[in-house]
Amino acid sequence: LVDGLQGAEDESQEDGFDEVSEAVQDAAVLEEVLRMVLEIVNSCLVHQTQHNPNLIYTILYKREMFEMSGRNPAFQDLMANILVVMVHMSSRLEQVQERKGRGLTVSEVQEVVRQGATQFPRDRLNKLPDLKFKYVEEDQPEDFFIPYVWTLATERMYWNPLHIKIFSS
Repeated sequence: LVDGLQGAEDESQEDGFDEVSEAVQDAAVLEEVLRMVLEIVNSCLVHQTQHNPNLIYTILYKREMFEMSGRNPAFQDLMANILVVMVHMSSRLEQVQERKGRGLTVSEVQEVVRQGATQFPRDRLNKLPDLKFKYVEEDQPEDFFIPYVWTLATERMYWNPLHIKIFSS
């Protein structure tokens, strides 16, 4: 995105403005999508921590990415819970590693995370407002739904599509 913005400065003023405007719109859409993903991750952690050890493992595995997102003011409110879980699980992993006196294997890390997820004190997490998504119907939804339903009917069901007759001949 930054390269695109810098490249736009080299273009003529009018063309550069269009490219910068498009890049800004793209960045706004990406920020909204990232915010939605972080809201979903938050909801999974706040409401179902004990059932999401793989999510927690992934957060730990991609720790740098989450820490970088946590420094962005636009996401700090959503990152607070994720960072609490990350710090808690990291300290558990460090304790187990010190006890064993060696590095942990992947399966050992997964087991510590699984146990930690079931024992995690959920009261340490800030409950955010419930997620609400709104379905917005397109002007011509049949452009999507008819081919989709037809694909389901002909490719996903157990009958021979050669015997399907739409019109009598």
